[in-house]
Amino acid sequence: MNVYLIKPLEKKSIEWRVEMFRENADGSISWFNMTETYRWGQGFVEEDLDCNLPYESDTVAYAKTDCGWGSEFEDSVNIEWEFSEDLDEEEQEHIKNCYYNGDPDDENVPDIGGAAWLFDGTHDWQIEDDYVMIYGPYQVSLCDEDGTVIEENVKLRPRPDPNTSWPFSTEFPKE
Repeated sequence: MNVYLIKPLEKKSIEWRVEMFRENADGSISWFNMTETYRWGQGFVEEDLDCNLPYESDTVAYAKTDCGWGSEFEDSVNIEWEFSEDLDEEEQEHIKNCYYNGDPDDENVPDIGGAAWLFDGTHDWQIEDDYVMIYGPYQVSLCDEDGTVIEENVKLRPRPDPNTSWPFSTEFPKE
């Protein structure tokens, strides 16, 4: 399957966002979100989902992490955290420490943090969503599944005029 490869053209212009949740014993939901910024990386959009490509004027391109041959993030430069109000500072610090260093009490990933802890760690957290944000300027290339570039610098479509394009237009098409 062919994919669109999206690469930032400037440093520190790619982020990985993970949204996690947990259902508590009382039926309430706790959550945390993490956004990690990298110096370099890449994201992918499947060719048959080209509707997910950015428009030519978009300043951010969104990509899924389960597409292509890997985001290949390089050199983490910042991590931002958001927590639901019910998580006290101790639990917040535990989550951060497990992400940064792994959990020594976790038989699956005792000394490995990062994505390994999020995805494979022994905890009650579940993934709500994760995706990649690539901030412009960026380059989009169409590649085949082995990474060979089919078309470099793909020309992106202009954003449709909301006054004349469905479903945003106020007038219905005439039959």
